[in-house]
Formats: sequence, C-alpha cells, structure tokens
Amino acid sequence: MTPGSPAKKKDVMKTELNKAKVMRGARGRLGWTQFDLARRVRCSESQIAKIETGRSTPEQWLKEAIARELSIATFEVCL
Repeated sequence: MTPGSPAKKKDVMKTELNKAKVMRGARGRLGWTQFDLARRVRCSESQIAKIETGRSTPEQWLKEAIARELSIATFEVCL
C-alpha cells in the first residue's frame, strides 16, 4: 500500500470513525450532550460536533481537556 493510495485513505477514515465512536460513546455514557462537554472544556458546541464528525482537528490543549473530561486516552480523541 503506497502513501496516499485509496486503501490507505480508507484505513485512515476508518480509524477516525472509530475514534469518533469512542468519543461519542464516552460522552453518551456520562449522559452529556455536545453542549455539556463543550461547556466543560470551554469551547463551542459546534467545535465538539466538528471534532466528532472529523471536520475539525482539535488543538492539543483541547484534545487533552476532552480526554480528561471523558476519562479516555488522548489518542482516542479524534485527530
């Protein structure tokens, strides 16, 4: 598989979707909405939605804050 190949891109997308599921699942287990999480990590609700759908890459401080609040590993927060 060469870098940038369709198969490689598919693997990256699959990984990101799994991370989004982990993040949403952890938030759901806590009974939190996107707004609740956003308030706790001091960002907008739309930013959380973008991160969960892979449309935005959070800065490191936000990634760490989300992981801390959700009790998940930092690498499990969408890239």
